[in-house]
Amino acid sequence: MKTALFSLILLFSMQLSQAQVVADVDFPENLPANALHPKMALNGAALRELYLLVDTYVGALYLEKPSQSASQIIASEQHKTMIFHVLLNKVSARRLSNALHEALLLNISKHQHQDLQSDINTMLSYFSGSLKKGQQAIFHYRPNHGTQITVAGKIKGTIVGKDFYNAMLKVWIGKSPVSRAFKDNILGL
Repeated sequence: MKTALFSLILLFSMQLSQAQVVADVDFPENLPANALHPKMALNGAALRELYLLVDTYVGALYLEKPSQSASQIIASEQHKTMIFHVLLNKVSARRLSNALHEALLLNISKHQHQDLQSDINTMLSYFSGSLKKGQQAIFHYRPNHGTQITVAGKIKGTIVGKDFYNAMLKVWIGKSPVSRAFKDNILGL
């Protein structure tokens, strides 16, 4: 009986610890520690579709301390990494950034938007040219520093403070996420 229970627990934990594959994109269970961040665990990953027909990107959220609570994730002062993995053959980087901006407007108040306008403009300036299938935009929050943005493998810069990153998180896990299923998958529900 104990052996069977142990085997069942081991099998369950192995299933939980495997990488997640979404739309043929493989996200590892963990991001190993490096000079930028400590070891981080995959909280969830999800497919973003337009009109239920066009696969646009896969998003993944890595956290130091995974959680299924959107409010806890947003409030927490920990390393957080959002990855946008492009699925389209080619997309204008400006188009992607404008879509992010529009999604921000749905999830933050007019007052927050005014307060973040300079940061949003900085983020928009980081996107130029085009992104090809398989390239990524990465938003990494470092506690007490800010959001480092990497586009197509190139570090573009850092936006100081936590407010901008929290606004970006709300695009995925806020009150008006890109979709309810997307939010649930990012939260690991």
